Amino acid sequence: MDPSHRTVLRLVIGDSTSQDIYSKMGPSIPIRDNFEPSATQLCYVSDRDDTLIIFYSEFSRCSRVRLLSQKKRFQKWHFCSASPLVSKDVATASGVKLGISKHRLKAIFGSPRSETDETVTYVYEWQPKMNSAEMEKTSKISGDYENNRLGTVKVTIQAEFSAAGLISFDVSQSMQ
Repeated sequence: MDPSHRTVLRLVIGDSTSQDIYSKMGPSIPIRDNFEPSATQLCYVSDRDDTLIIFYSEFSRCSRVRLLSQKKRFQKWHFCSASPLVSKDVATASGVKLGISKHRLKAIFGSPRSETDETVTYVYEWQPKMNSAEMEKTSKISGDYENNRLGTVKVTIQAEFSAAGLISFDVSQSMQ
């Protein structure tokens, strides 16, 4: 999967840390996620329009980003910090931003795993190979150099549309 699909404001989902988010975006009140107790939400709202961006951090690593066109779609939006970096013009490094058409999104990502009139979902999975130091360490335990892998990386992208175009873009990454 192209890393630009999971890069927003030069923050890469799965690679960036909470400290990277604070350094780029500024201070924010950490919000606990009721559905994912290990996740903390760092939320920023535009000082020009109703755009909202939420970074989810699990174990100090950015695991998810949600970009919303209407802050009121996030129940806890009033806890979000105002940021001049957030606006309807925020885009992924691959060019996805609020307001684009479903046709444009599909031109960037290709055929979705599932699709309705209002939503499109993509799922990418891959198994990264270990580097030589990781392989050596693990092979001492298992004795198997060839089949040592870090696990499966899963990236899920969910996009929601209205007549005006993209209104919600959600990218998450997890290790299986």
